[in-house]
Amino acid sequence: MIYVMMALYQEAHGLIRELELKKNTAYAPFEVFDNESAGIRLVVTGVGEIAAAAATAAVCARDGADAADFLVNIGCCAAGGCEPADRDMDSGYGAAHAAQIGDLYVCHKITEQETGKTFYPDILYRHPWKERELVTGMQPLQRAVAHGALYDMEAAAVYQAGIRFFSPDRMLFLKVVSDFGIAGQERMTAEVLTGLLEQHVKEVAAFLTNLREAADEEETLRNDGILQEDEAVLERLFAALHCSQTMRASARQYITYAALTGYDWKAELEEWYARGLLPCKDRREGKVRLEELKQVLL
Repeated sequence: MIYVMMALYQEAHGLIRELELKKNTAYAPFEVFDNESAGIRLVVTGVGEIAAAAATAAVCARDGADAADFLVNIGCCAAGGCEPADRDMDSGYGAAHAAQIGDLYVCHKITEQETGKTFYPDILYRHPWKERELVTGMQPLQRAVAHGALYDMEAAAVYQAGIRFFSPDRMLFLKVVSDFGIAGQERMTAEVLTGLLEQHVKEVAAFLTNLREAADEEETLRNDGILQEDEAVLERLFAALHCSQTMRASARQYITYAALTGYDWKAELEEWYARGLLPCKDRREGKVRLEELKQVLL
């Protein structure tokens, strides 16, 4: 199942139509739309971190969501440090890459403004969009955040609720720029929000469908027992990397993906052992080596 979290119905309207989702009253008081045959469940969480965390945790817990599923947070955001008056300034990504109204980004780093905590979704699956960092705050943006960063009010909470059910590589955050957080600007209307997401509906729907198909292929691979025959190889790797549970899940996911593409990952690992890259002396080195392995396998 792919769980899609969106703050407002106005943002979700186009995807509900495109994916032929139907309202599911079994999740009341949460507003849920789904298509079981397509394997997609969309939750309108409400605005803000508390509402987003509550809806994400409640729906995922009710369903028993697990590592085989995906969590995708989609919605509008402000673009910090990109006000029209500053367009000739370096926004941190270079003036030529300043965010524009309507741009869609995948977020590779999320910072919770209130606590300073930072989270890193592990972007494993190919996508057609640019990437950017995101800040989540408790109030609408009135002034610039870190130059070049996006700003929303839900993503950090969705991540923190979701990490109890999904590994970082199974969570994605897609944000469409709606404004620049300028104090006193014209109030955002439902029509504007709907229009901003509408222009991306078909490509986002296609991406979600492809994600579901990839998950099905992975499930087939697991059921065929291909990786089951290599559990001893995997356990040796986990020990060599000093893996935490999260690292184990990520390493398994990378190898599953490599197996799907036909890459000889076992030969690659044997070369790493021969070169002395494995085993690692501690978990810190293991994290570095796991990131290097990701680059090779993907």
